[in-house]
Amino acid sequence: MHQALTHRLLAAGILAGPLVLAVEFTLAATREGFDWQRHASSQLALGDGGWMQALNFVVAGVLMLAFALGLHRALRNQPGGRWAAWLMAVFALSHVGVGLFSTDPAFGFPPGPDTPAGLPAYHQASTHALLHSLFGLLGFLALAAACALLAWHFRRRGETGWALVALLPTLAVVAISVYAGHYESRHSEPAVRATAQFDFRPMWAGLPLIWGALSALAWALRRRA
Repeated sequence: MHQALTHRLLAAGILAGPLVLAVEFTLAATREGFDWQRHASSQLALGDGGWMQALNFVVAGVLMLAFALGLHRALRNQPGGRWAAWLMAVFALSHVGVGLFSTDPAFGFPPGPDTPAGLPAYHQASTHALLHSLFGLLGFLALAAACALLAWHFRRRGETGWALVALLPTLAVVAISVYAGHYESRHSEPAVRATAQFDFRPMWAGLPLIWGALSALAWALRRRA
């Protein structure tokens, strides 16, 4: 009974990645005015049909929370296991928060007369957009730390291949953070932000890497739970 429940909880982690990617990439390919280069996946939660991406975030968060519970059951007696599970739970809950609090329109999306061509000034950001950013920041920091602990777990077991897989989300988060931070440092002034453009393609490339690694790790942990 205990093992069966752990298996079901870990299976949620296998499903989360394919689900969130299928919805995001389908919406990105079909939403009017959406441009992979100019727009972020979070912007898909805006405008007509935005509820689908918002729901996608929430469902993915719930699935990852179930995975975090399974992770806790499977690794709670292993070094770093409890911390990895708790940090994964933070990532899961942050995904729910990102779904509940949308970002602000920017970079011409969603299309409309009130949508800025660039980025809004910092003081113009809405409360829900600030919460969206806060949840996103906390979530990805927690994910990077959780996956680093999982890499350590697999390395201690002599499973070097899985340790490298576990490091992929951590490395992706670090790379994307450096990329985004460099952009922000060059576009902090309101006059610059008003016409600023951003290339989101590295972020889009990182999504399959992150979610694919998480699904693979969930499969590996479920197989030996």
